[in-house]
Amino acid sequence: MKTTFMIVLLVALAAAGTKAQTLGEFKPKDNSYGVKKTKDASKIYIANFTVNYQIYNEKQKFKQGGYQLGGGYKGDATAEASIGLAGLTETDVQQVTDKLYQDFLSQINASGLTIINADEAAKSGTYEDYERIQGGKVSLAQFPGTMTTAPTDYEHFVKKIDKSGKTKSGGFLGSVGMLYPKLSKELGDAIIADVNVYVMFVEDKDAFQGGGANIKIKTNLRIADSEAIVMADKKSAIRLKGQNSITMINSAVNFTHGKMGLGATTSYSGILSKPIGIGGAIEDTKVTSFARGSVDAIGTKTMYGTFFTPENRSSDTNKVVEVDAKKYTEGVYAAAKKFIDFHTAQFLEGRK
Repeated sequence: MKTTFMIVLLVALAAAGTKAQTLGEFKPKDNSYGVKKTKDASKIYIANFTVNYQIYNEKQKFKQGGYQLGGGYKGDATAEASIGLAGLTETDVQQVTDKLYQDFLSQINASGLTIINADEAAKSGTYEDYERIQGGKVSLAQFPGTMTTAPTDYEHFVKKIDKSGKTKSGGFLGSVGMLYPKLSKELGDAIIADVNVYVMFVEDKDAFQGGGANIKIKTNLRIADSEAIVMADKKSAIRLKGQNSITMINSAVNFTHGKMGLGATTSYSGILSKPIGIGGAIEDTKVTSFARGSVDAIGTKTMYGTFFTPENRSSDTNKVVEVDAKKYTEGVYAAAKKFIDFHTAQFLEGRK
């Protein structure tokens, strides 16, 4: 009887663990053309493989005070809110990136394609003035509030690295994809792969202003589709009060091949039509910050006129969310793997 009870208990616990680690709806889509033209390609070069993990976010809003209809003056209002993840290490996220990369390599190798290494790519004219960098080190400079990772034992090329450690990929108007048709031709019409995944945990919510400055954000762990990182801009030399920077992001699995004019003969861009939610990994948390300047409707009368002295007010809310690193890494790995595996398989199947 005890043995039967223990078996039932273990099954229940396993089921509970499975339920706690859930993925949301998976809705992939792609923009592609000419994929069958790659059927005779024998080589592939992985120009980029990057996974970005959002770990911190802060926002600010400013509401200008001034004269009020009906008389009197209102003070300025400033609201700030920040939220961060605790319990997650650089090693944790690097291991996820490394596993995803090994899975990607396994798919490529199984297809019969030969992978071009960095030594051969370095001989191309495209990368003549580029810097060669080694993966396996987490960067905090690439995107606001994120840890950016490239696989260990993986090397790639960037146009420039600034003093903060942020890299510039190059390409016309910063579009690295514009380099790939030329690179493909220089590498013997090789397929060029570019994988970029964004793991986000902050979601902005509409907040009714109510005559003041209002911020409302919540946690929502996911593989992002196409969205923006909105972050308090405190580094710009010239900025407005309450100004936030906006950085556009897009998770994508891209393959490019051949050159025709300035474009490619083949392009496959695998994306998402909606984010992949990752449940049970971090606690649902909401953060709000609201401030409203006081109103001086009467003022102080003097021989020189009436002077109004409304009070400026501010609100600053901070929140730290504890993360179960095991649940986080398992959930993120499962969701990112589903995304990368699907589009890689779609491209490879489409070549036949």
